[in-house]
Amino acid sequence: MEELSLEALERRRDELVRELERLREEEERIRKIYEKAKKLEDEVYEAMRNARDECELANLEIRYLRISGKRKLVEEKLRRVEMKVRGTQRELEEVERRISYLKPRPVRWVEEKP
Repeated sequence: MEELSLEALERRRDELVRELERLREEEERIRKIYEKAKKLEDEVYEAMRNARDECELANLEIRYLRISGKRKLVEEKLRRVEMKVRGTQRELEEVERRISYLKPRPVRWVEEKP
């Protein structure tokens, strides 16, 4: 990260906070989709275990493979968003550290007694 002025760092911090909020909302949305897919996959797997008819088993197997593939895609998307969240958090911490370094600290004057 290049050297920036205090105002530029504060603007960057605001951008990062908004981006982090957006990413967390997206992560939550994807996590809900993932949980639904996982639950459906488990239900189909249980139905496969209880199936007695070969035709029914074949249909359930095809359905299971489709659902499993979709779940894996959603899982990969979730992993990418989680990585983006971690990266944005690290960058935000770095910007806040630089801001705290650049901000003038309040100075307390000590009066000498004669």
